[in-house]
Formats: sequence, structure tokens, C-alpha cells
Amino acid sequence: MLDLITFNRWWDTSRVDDYYLKHYKRNLFKRLVDYLGTRQILVIYGLRRTGKTTLMYQLIDYLLKKGIPPKHILYFSFDEKVSNLKELFKIYSETIVSKELSRLKNVYIFLDEIQKLENWENQLKIFYDLYPNLKFIISGSASITIQTRATETLAGRIYDFILTPLSFKEFLTLKNEPLSTEIDNIFDMKQLKSVFLSKNRILPYLIEFAKKGGFIELIDEESEQRIKDYARSIVERVSFVDLTGVYRIRYPQHLKTILELIAANPGLLLDYASLSKTLNRDQRVIADYISYLKYTFLIKSLYNYSKSRFVSERKLKKIYLGSTNFIYGFYADKFNEPDFWGRVMENLLVVNTDTEFFWRQRNYEIDLILKDNIPLELKYQDRINNDDIKPIIKFCKKYKIKRALILTHNFIDSSRIENIEIFFIPLWLYLLTK
Repeated sequence: MLDLITFNRWWDTSRVDDYYLKHYKRNLFKRLVDYLGTRQILVIYGLRRTGKTTLMYQLIDYLLKKGIPPKHILYFSFDEKVSNLKELFKIYSETIVSKELSRLKNVYIFLDEIQKLENWENQLKIFYDLYPNLKFIISGSASITIQTRATETLAGRIYDFILTPLSFKEFLTLKNEPLSTEIDNIFDMKQLKSVFLSKNRILPYLIEFAKKGGFIELIDEESEQRIKDYARSIVERVSFVDLTGVYRIRYPQHLKTILELIAANPGLLLDYASLSKTLNRDQRVIADYISYLKYTFLIKSLYNYSKSRFVSERKLKKIYLGSTNFIYGFYADKFNEPDFWGRVMENLLVVNTDTEFFWRQRNYEIDLILKDNIPLELKYQDRINNDDIKPIIKFCKKYKIKRALILTHNFIDSSRIENIEIFFIPLWLYLLTK
């Protein structure tokens, strides 16, 4: 029989273990609380070790303090084996609450690492439709709702939330380095210059943030070796355990090799033919492996911007690692090389910016295209010349855009060039904006 009591100690103590409560509450916590009263399933997913399980326990603590009866909250992790949800809920109803599920009021069901349960989306749909009194909060170390079958099966029944690694702002909060001013408008130079006064205090943290990659467990870690080992442990766990448990992967070592290739060259143009030759495998195998790595958030890809999504899909994509901590795990010795450090900063920017697009046309390239088609180019230096600005001007004229961003090392200014307002903002400052 499943040992549910070990997972759900609040049935006896009426409280969540202090271990989970002492942890920092992520920004996502407040958003999820607002959705606890909705009918829909809440889906929390993201890269391994970002704190999804801790977040679930913090939500359970919130519910207990709101007066929800302890036995009306069930947590289960599919790191443990169970054949199906019917078996799990049968044990819960017969041995814990001693009632049919339909006779209970306001029951909260937390299901962790649900992607490990075969056919989970169809099983969950059945219980969601049959028992409107059950509120499901589920999590996975993979982009589980991106799967077509899950999206189609649970259409209209889910709200999904991505728990990313720590933002730079969250990282500074945990380092007890608060900001003097909130930046809620990236184009407000008054706000930007107010926070810019903190550069001597804040900028040195950027190197540490890049090495630790936003993993909360590394916040106070001082050992360089352990920081590198942490990255390797995640890569190996996902490559050799998580993914092989979901897919039939004949060459899991190739997953790690692909990650190492990206770590050596963040922003690598995704050329399946070239990777196929390097790994001596069929292009279809390589394409599958890339999709698996995206599925677990170990990599992030960007599309070449076009007004047509179909055209963007056909063009070469760029790929980055899901955390700069992985780059450090593979190539810590190269972090002191200026050229390589610029690529690390590009990767850091990409994973901390919510966009899917870059732009590349002939001899012109722009790192990111933001909301409202605003171009953003990273020039991790303090002197910007005309050649640095040319791609921005080209893009803005082509798509009739009036504003643009160029991220620098530590130079801040704004200028109107050819009727385009260009903002020059330090990367560290940009990372602190909402």
C-alpha cells in the first residue's frame, strides 16, 4: 500500500514541516494564491530544481492557515510508483477520509512530477469532470502542457504557470541587497538613472548570478567546485534518468554532448545537418533529442523573427542553455575570457527575457525582438559605435518601429538617431525591470 502519511504529515500535525516554510516565497506564490479559488487545474512546470515542490508545500501551508481541514489536502509525488490515479484516490478515500470523494467539500489535490504517470492527461480529465469539488494543482519538471495531446485533452481546464530560476531581482533580495526604486517602465530614464546610482553595489553580483544561474539552492554556496558539480548533477539527472524514463532514448550520452556544444557556443545556430555529422546520427534523431531537451527546459530556442510564424518556423533557430549555471559547469575556466563572457551574458539575457525571437537578415542580426516588435541588442561594452547601431536602424526602418534598446556593460543614455529613439541601458539594470 502507498505510504501517503509520509507525504502528508499535516494530517497528524495540522502543519507543514518547517523545512519548506523557511524557504523564500517566489513571486509566483502570490499569483497562484489568487487562482486557488478557480475551478481550473493549476499547472506549475519548469526546469528541475527551481523549487516547484517547495512552492506546493507553501501553498498547502496557506490553505491550512485558511482553515481547510488537513485531511482535505492530498499531496503525492510520482517519483513514487503508482499505476493510476484511480488507485491513488481509492486509497485516499478509503483509508484517510473514509468517504466517497464526491461527498467531500473543497478538496485540494497536489500532484508532483505528474509527467512520470503514463497517460496522466486523460486520467486527470476524468476526475476533473466527475468531481467538481476537487481542486487540482499539478507540477512537472518539463513543459508538460506543450505536449499537443495534453493541450487538446485538457483544453479549457487548465491555467499554466512557469516557475523559472530566480530572476536577478529575486537573487538580490535573497542577498539582502534591496533596490532603492522599482523600475516598472524600461523607457523611464528617471527611474533607470535613480537605480543606476546603485551600480557599485549591484554590478558585482552579476558574475555570481551568472555562475549560479538562478538556482535558489546555490544562493549561499561559496565552493566553486560545488557550483560546477550542481550543474553537472542536473544535466546528468535529466539526460540519463528523467528523459530516458519518458522516451526511448538509445544514446542518452548524445543529450549531454549537445548541451556541451551549446555551452561552448551559446546562441548556436541550430543546424541539424551539422549536428548529425558531429554525432554521426540521423538528422531525425538529432531533431528528437533537441525537442527532448526543450521539453525539460535544459535548452531554450529562439525563432528568426518574421511577421509570418510559418516563415519563422522554417528559418534557422538559435539555441541557448536553460541556465548559465550549466555553462559554468562545462566551461568554468572560460568565464575569465572577455569574448566568451559576452556570450554568457547573451545566454543570461535570453533566459531572463520572455521572448521567442531574434532577427537575422543577410549581414544584420539583432539578439532579441521584444513585445511590440521592439528590437534589443546586447553590446556588453561601454563604447557604442555606428556599426553597433546599424542593425537596429535597419530593423526599425523595415518594420516602422520608433524605439529600440541597446544593452551595455555600464553605460546609460538615450539618443534620437534617424528619428528612432535608442535607449542605452546596462544589462544589469535591464535585468531588474519588470
